Amino acid sequence: MPLMTTGGHRRGPTAALVLVATLTIAGCSKPAPSPAQARKTRVEHRLRSSFSVAQSTCILDRLDPAALRAVDRTTKLAAQTKELAAYSDAVANCVTDPTGKTTTTSG
Repeated sequence: MPLMTTGGHRRGPTAALVLVATLTIAGCSKPAPSPAQARKTRVEHRLRSSFSVAQSTCILDRLDPAALRAVDRTTKLAAQTKELAAYSDAVANCVTDPTGKTTTTSG
């Protein structure tokens, strides 16, 4: 016999559908990104406004966590800092060779 409310209405099937829908939505939601991943995503969005996808990916791959944090925090990196040097180096290398396939030889 189905469950009845005080008004005489069946609530079993409706309650089950609501429960299934809630669990489905909860099961499909992605967990919140870590602070480091959120930072990387913000920087990636900024880079994509100036660089190609390949160049942006290359720059992100070359930045260490400290440089990535610095780039995320400001649009004007302080002169003479390791973070500016790392960012400048990454940009220079990735703009000329975003895939990293160019090789150089000396001697």
